[in-house]
Amino acid sequence: MAKHFLVTISNDVDNLFGVQFLCLFFQAMAQCQVTLFHICRLDAPDMKAELLKMWDGPSDGIEGYVSIGARNSLDQATRLLQDRRMHVDQMITKTVAERGGKVRDILAEGSRGLYDAIVLGHRASYTLQWLVERPADEIAQALIRDNTCTLPLWICPRIDPQRRGVLVCLDGSEHAYRAVDHVGYILAGQVHQPVTLLQVTSVLGSGDEAVFDRAVGILHRHGIENERIERRAVWGLSVAGTILSEAEKGGYAAVAVGFGGSGAAGGETSSFRLLGGTTSRLICKNESTSLWCCP
Repeated sequence: MAKHFLVTISNDVDNLFGVQFLCLFFQAMAQCQVTLFHICRLDAPDMKAELLKMWDGPSDGIEGYVSIGARNSLDQATRLLQDRRMHVDQMITKTVAERGGKVRDILAEGSRGLYDAIVLGHRASYTLQWLVERPADEIAQALIRDNTCTLPLWICPRIDPQRRGVLVCLDGSEHAYRAVDHVGYILAGQVHQPVTLLQVTSVLGSGDEAVFDRAVGILHRHGIENERIERRAVWGLSVAGTILSEAEKGGYAAVAVGFGGSGAAGGETSSFRLLGGTTSRLICKNESTSLWCCP
């Protein structure tokens, strides 16, 4: 089954990190479908001028208006995907005017389409950091009430092309098991990408074997055999710091975590935790690997 990704595109042709990650991570892009999604900021100082010089060439299947800067980025993104033998029929391009803020607009589009993940580049991840770091923010509270954040978010900085494999973080929560399920679904058929299951423990030991066994069972259901699966239990005082350290040591292409783990605050009346404390710290501190945040 083809995986369908919603990939955010900015006006900056040098910041196509989401597209670059897909091209590096997947051996066979023929198994993927991509929607390139650009949000036109109406409050930018030069936006009126940009709107006056809209691209007037053929639409090439693009939905909505396209500024010159956006068109350059979209063209480059398309070339990168085509270089990985992705056919133009597997790509859709959408451009929309900003309405409720970038984060809400991206999540709203994600909820409308049959996407398997939302792929955010470096700039979009800064916007998400802004959201995470302001717990009283009105938009954040609205996201909780509306249950808008229902898709995995892939946050992609520039990564080393030699990185491979996915580090999946376990804490026994249902959020973490859903992250395992997402990784299993994405990696089915990607035999060059191994999976490492990680438990960060507060005491020296081998971790909870029942947690490992359940995660392995989920991966088996997606056709991922034991040869591709490694178990690791690591002691650490800081969960986020230990995860980042393991990601660097192992040279992983991606780290997968649940939106909220066993220690995350819950309920609408609690202090806002869109992603749980550990995951929010990972978003703010991670600079070298793709971070997959799974609801």
